[in-house]
Amino acid sequence: MYELIRKTLIIVLCLMLSKMLHLSVSVYVVLFAIVVATTSFSKHLSSLLQRLTPSVVAAIGAVLVNQAFAAHPFIIWTCCVLYFDHVRRHADNNLRIRMATLPLFMIIFITTYHNSSDYTLAIPNIIRDVVLSALLAALVASLVNHLMPVKAQPAKPVIVPQPVTGNDRLKMLVLVGGGLAFIMINEITSAVFCLVPLITSAMQPTHAHMKQHATEKILSQIGGCSLAVIASLIYSGTEVNLFTYFVVSFLLVYLILHWSHYAEVGDRAIHADALMGFLIPYQLYVARYSNDFGLSAIALRAVELLIALLIIYTLAHWLNRLGQKALSQTSV
Repeated sequence: MYELIRKTLIIVLCLMLSKMLHLSVSVYVVLFAIVVATTSFSKHLSSLLQRLTPSVVAAIGAVLVNQAFAAHPFIIWTCCVLYFDHVRRHADNNLRIRMATLPLFMIIFITTYHNSSDYTLAIPNIIRDVVLSALLAALVASLVNHLMPVKAQPAKPVIVPQPVTGNDRLKMLVLVGGGLAFIMINEITSAVFCLVPLITSAMQPTHAHMKQHATEKILSQIGGCSLAVIASLIYSGTEVNLFTYFVVSFLLVYLILHWSHYAEVGDRAIHADALMGFLIPYQLYVARYSNDFGLSAIALRAVELLIALLIIYTLAHWLNRLGQKALSQTSV
């Protein structure tokens, strides 16, 4: 319980800051808080910043590439695809795959917004807020970890080798590269977060794992959006009271962390991902002072995620069937 309260405080305090500071992309304060609260157990600011540095560097690098080739979106896309292939080639175990996900998303996020006519001029503010979000998340985590020192010994991660084949690299390029091209061409900035499941699905070792991963993502992400809808209806406009917002947020985050901690081994991945699936729409769309309580924006996110995940599930299903069919013919 002590560890759960410590993690909840880090996340909720960053959530409160993201609402009060009115940053251009305040969701990154929460996103980085989840990363440091669940994966870093140090109280030293340098160690916490080191955990977030690859993501910030990836965002800055994406800005430089986009600025250098601003008049040539195809070159920007090609540079992104080449980097995706480079990352996939070197992500040959579960730990490297997990660490590569957020930096890859940062590149996709910056590239998508830079090539959108509505957000091109906002890129300097966005990159400033990304850097500030990393600093704020690390400062809050360091403060909480000093006040509530980590008592539980962090479990040593089990490294599982996952050899990378040419098919794995091709799958990464088709799914993630194709998804990025679709969003860049159509300027669907609201769907940029849908590429996170594309990244994680494309890095699954087999088609069967990819299919199972898509199923788990549907449960956690759509379930997270549903919980955000319930939270918005609970507030019904009273989220302007910071104390109410803090208490409700604390209870919801603690509840999800509790479910994740005490879940069955096979269900832990779903519960852990549900925290991200809930907090992203909760931060983005709840307590936005709109007449519909953010319900339309949450519904749009849920539909976009569902479409993307169903495409992944269908593709994985048929690839798995074709693979099994080819294997059976070879054995005969």
